[in-house]
Amino acid sequence: MNYSKNHKNNLPLKQRFYMFLNQIKGVIYQIVGYIAAFGRINSQNNKKALIIRVDEIGDYILWRKCIDPLLNADKLKNFEVHFVGNQSWKSLFDLEFKETFQKITWLDKTKFKKSMIYRYTFLRNIAKENYSIVINPTYSRAKRVDDSIVKAAKANTNYGHVRNNENYLPYERNFDNNLYHHLFEVKSKSSFEFNKNKAFAEWFCEKSFNLSDINFDANILPSVKIENLQKKYFIVFPGSRSSARIWSTENFIEVSNYLYEKYQLTALVCGGNGDIVYANNFIINYKNPCIDITGKTSLPDLLSILNNAACLISVDTGSIHLAASVGCLTLGVFNGSQYGRFSPYPIEISSNIISFYPKQVLEDINKNTLSKYELITNISYNDVTSKEAIDYLASHPLAIKAI
Repeated sequence: MNYSKNHKNNLPLKQRFYMFLNQIKGVIYQIVGYIAAFGRINSQNNKKALIIRVDEIGDYILWRKCIDPLLNADKLKNFEVHFVGNQSWKSLFDLEFKETFQKITWLDKTKFKKSMIYRYTFLRNIAKENYSIVINPTYSRAKRVDDSIVKAAKANTNYGHVRNNENYLPYERNFDNNLYHHLFEVKSKSSFEFNKNKAFAEWFCEKSFNLSDINFDANILPSVKIENLQKKYFIVFPGSRSSARIWSTENFIEVSNYLYEKYQLTALVCGGNGDIVYANNFIINYKNPCIDITGKTSLPDLLSILNNAACLISVDTGSIHLAASVGCLTLGVFNGSQYGRFSPYPIEISSNIISFYPKQVLEDINKNTLSKYELITNISYNDVTSKEAIDYLASHPLAIKAI
């Protein structure tokens, strides 16, 4: 992308002002990073390594099976290995890997972006560790988050992906020049995220792995009792952390009405605290039995709830990947953004994720003209109708778990 002055001048004044403020913020971030790492010179012989993964819940779900292979790599033999993760999915990590690393540091991404004191302290502590190897297996690296951590570590050897441009603004694209000493380039930008992660791990470890599923062991899931829930249920996840990633309440209600009328299933409304407004809108307008547990469950609890649900209805959120990890039938509404990377699911990884796309996207799939969907598109999720989901359920009566 050529980020020219002409392009900037064609933007509305208010948008140009916000862009200017964002550039200033980026400069402040860099200054804080330089100060945090100032004076640190790492020893090449220090056998200490850092693995960084700080993106979102769905990204973690599709990567976590690569943790053990990375830790067992010959390159890390006799190394003390530390981990930096996103605290938003700490409870999921603790289910499987709590005792795996010698040291774990959890990043509060909101504070990291808003508090310069927090940012400085975090990066300074990273710099003090004197890592000789840093591994960042994230494909959509972010200049202001994970790449800033890599730079602060000042390791002698950094491993990472040849990134895409999702999390780099046009004027930031020189930040990672010479930051990584070894870069892995995926064969296909649209390959499924799990397969990208596996390929990176095989490249780093220099061997192949038999990784083919993302399932949690049901034996480690917590026991969850939902008050007043006496019948079988399905899950409605009506919210999203992005206001642009919303399917209308009316669509959720129409599919939910079908599930109640056909199977007498109770609607269990789920989500985080940021989804409460969407949950309330659904609950006010839905006239059949429902129970609201929005903002009242941990992520491990949600896994257990999904594990016992008849199905999940959701837009493109982390809930879909959580559902895939416990084999829950999912009616997922997508708009084509990053097609192939997070949906549709390869059948060998999960056959329970049913993806619905707008007509325009389906036409482009048939024409094999998908390059426009590498990053985020602005096609409305509401271009998918509730009828499409209902027709699927009507034509696949055995898809719903036995009641």
